[in-house]
Amino acid sequence: MNPISEGKTLKKNVAGFYPLLGQSIAMISPLGAVAATMSGAAEFAVGSLPLAYIISIFGVLIWINTPFQFSKKINGSGGFYTFNSVGANPKFGIIIGYMMWFSYFMVITNAILFTTGVFIPGTISYFFNINIGTYTWIPIMTVFLILITVIAYLGIKPSLAFSFTASAIEIILLVITSIAIIIALGAKNTYIPFTPGPAHGFAAVGVGMVLAIFSMSGSSAVVTLGEEAKQPRKNIKKALLISFLITGAVFVLTSYALTVGWGVSKMGTFFQSSVPGLIVANKYVGLPFTMVLFAFIINSLFAGSLAPLNTSSRMIFSMSRDGLGPKIFSRVHPVHKTPHIAIITIAMFSYFVSLVAGLLIGPSYGFLYLVTASSAALFIGHILSNFGLAFTFKKLKELKITLHVIIPSLATIILAIAMYFSFVPPAYPVDYAILTAVVFIIATIIAVYLFGRKHADIINKAGTSDMSVQEEMYRRE
Repeated sequence: MNPISEGKTLKKNVAGFYPLLGQSIAMISPLGAVAATMSGAAEFAVGSLPLAYIISIFGVLIWINTPFQFSKKINGSGGFYTFNSVGANPKFGIIIGYMMWFSYFMVITNAILFTTGVFIPGTISYFFNINIGTYTWIPIMTVFLILITVIAYLGIKPSLAFSFTASAIEIILLVITSIAIIIALGAKNTYIPFTPGPAHGFAAVGVGMVLAIFSMSGSSAVVTLGEEAKQPRKNIKKALLISFLITGAVFVLTSYALTVGWGVSKMGTFFQSSVPGLIVANKYVGLPFTMVLFAFIINSLFAGSLAPLNTSSRMIFSMSRDGLGPKIFSRVHPVHKTPHIAIITIAMFSYFVSLVAGLLIGPSYGFLYLVTASSAALFIGHILSNFGLAFTFKKLKELKITLHVIIPSLATIILAIAMYFSFVPPAYPVDYAILTAVVFIIATIIAVYLFGRKHADIINKAGTSDMSVQEEMYRRE
């Protein structure tokens, strides 16, 4: 029996362009990225940080080409799973689907652990000289995750409304703070950060660029809302592009303001500081406004945890609806029309993983372990999807060499460089994180192979439920 006929569908036509835009930006988590990833980029690019972000804009444009092109033809709650299963090859798509699911799941774990175990205690300690205790992050993380789960459970509409509002406020605060710093500096503003001089050449800028690209890479998560979106072929690709343009411009502005605010020649100490962005804000706009920023950074990280919970739950829902995951995850709440069992299960499991990582190796190292494992799976999933794009459009007899071969090849090169500089040489806990991601990927490949030997018919139907929903949506329009 076709699972679609049993009512196993999400609520349709509830997400227009602006809510989708909010989901894209929320996954990027602008304020959270400034607090975390931008500091990592500054460790390499130092005083040339704004130049690294300008170059990264072109890198991200190449990065998002693959989901942008896919979403013109294929949409569904499975995202990259559906893209590659329907477009390229079922087994290929299932493997990519679970890899991307693993990556988004690990985003939840590292986001909640960083927020509650690293960022909040670090800020309180620096500004108020108060140690909130070694294990206080555990009850904070518990409340944090419960709130995220409740919002996700109640439906995609409240989730996206929150994400859009939070994203708009974040962008406004970053622009206001950056402009205030630039105005306060007056004649001390300089073009030097837009040159490779402070980094002593383009090599260091290039490494910083890799991390800058990663800080803006989350927008592609919006593709898992294809079943709930209004006019998905139009609005999803539009949300992908506009979110990239907005965040790219804001990150260039913010990176410049923080660089000149900290001091171009002093940027070597930026990464080592506990909360460098807040320190610069406190210096130029005062403690009250800095505390407002602190509150909205937490809010940003909250939205940045909610977005991957929505994304990962819909991916496993889609795969389970096709018989490629536990059937219980394909259940839809009768009122809220959300994959509620998947949401609750993923939330509980992410809490457990974050808790264990934080207790065993501490919140800081735990965060590094979780974010590295997520990055490894994300990079590999995107690389494989770049190949899947060419096969898909060749099958459709619409292959365009530039859009479907050359640009994805460039994206693959950038991602390969990103993997190299992110993971080589491996060091604790990065080496264990990479091992975790590799073991998960190998286990997935073996499981798909073994399952396919007995259930080839189910494998061959991968992504078909999403396509049935998509075809029905367009028939009604």
